[in-house]
Amino acid sequence: MQKTKEKLLWGLVPVASADLTTAAGSAQGVAKGTDVIGIALKFINFAIIAIGVLGVIMFIVAGFLYMTAGGDQSKIDRAKSTMTYAAVGLAVAVLGYVVVATVQKYIVGG
Repeated sequence: MQKTKEKLLWGLVPVASADLTTAAGSAQGVAKGTDVIGIALKFINFAIIAIGVLGVIMFIVAGFLYMTAGGDQSKIDRAKSTMTYAAVGLAVAVLGYVVVATVQKYIVGG
């Protein structure tokens, strides 16, 4: 399970770097404050989306663990705790998006 998580996280690194290079390439001048803020907001938005995707994946994994527990109470408890943590992760992602969208509205104006 740990190796699967590591592979998934390392698989997201090229996507994250591609998003940052795209944001940096589209900026007209990094010396301007709005460009740096724009790049930071793009990175934060990407991180929130990644957290949401990982939360959904972990929720699915928890459901699979629950279905294959076969009545073993320790496996059921593990599946329930994984499902709880996945739900908390999704809630954090949604709240993070709301906070970033609000801050972006007031700082960038868009």
